Order: sequence, then structure tokens, then C-alpha cells
Amino acid sequence: MRCSESWAARVADIGLVLLLSALGTYLWRGLGVLLSGRIAVNGEFFTWVTCVTYAMIAGLVMRIVVMPSGLLATSLTWHRLLACALGLAAYYAFRRNLLLAVTVGAGSLIVLNYLR
Repeated sequence: MRCSESWAARVADIGLVLLLSALGTYLWRGLGVLLSGRIAVNGEFFTWVTCVTYAMIAGLVMRIVVMPSGLLATSLTWHRLLACALGLAAYYAFRRNLLLAVTVGAGSLIVLNYLR
């Protein structure tokens, strides 16, 4: 952006970006609403999508635990693995409560790093 560009032009650019972003978002949401009644939830396609989703989440979690970047990379590997195990144990011990499991996992990693 040039310094000589007027304030009104900047606002117009921001407005155009917001309009196009909203259009893109609501276009796909609208198509989802229109097509949702025609897709079998228990069909093969959704089973495949569910499997791919779980695989992607598992891969991302393992990448964060085994090959972290940023500040998390300063923690020890066994700290991250232990925190993950404690979070998983809490998940199954407390009737699959995801919020509690994430809290236990993150809290244990914080405590382990603090004690180090």
C-alpha cells in the first residue's frame, strides 16, 4: 500500500476483501444446506470421510508430539509423550470427557516443564 493512497481507498479494499470472504464462506455453507438432505449419513462416502478425518487428526497430533516446532520443541520428548498418555487416560477414565482430557494433558505438560 502506498503512503499517498487515500483512507477511503483502503476502506474500500478492506470492504471488498470482507465481501469476497463472506461470499466464499456462505456459498459453501448454502451448498451444504442444499445438499445435506440428499446425502446418506451412514453411506460409504461419509464412512470414508470419517476415516480420513480421524487419520488426519492422528497424524497432526503425532507430529505435534514427536516433531514439534516453536516453543513446544524446547520440551523433552518424554514429557510430551507422558502428557499425551495422561490426557488419554483421563479421557477414558472420565467417560470420554474431551475437555477434561485436554486440560489434564496440557496441565501435565506445563507442570513437567516447570519442574524441569
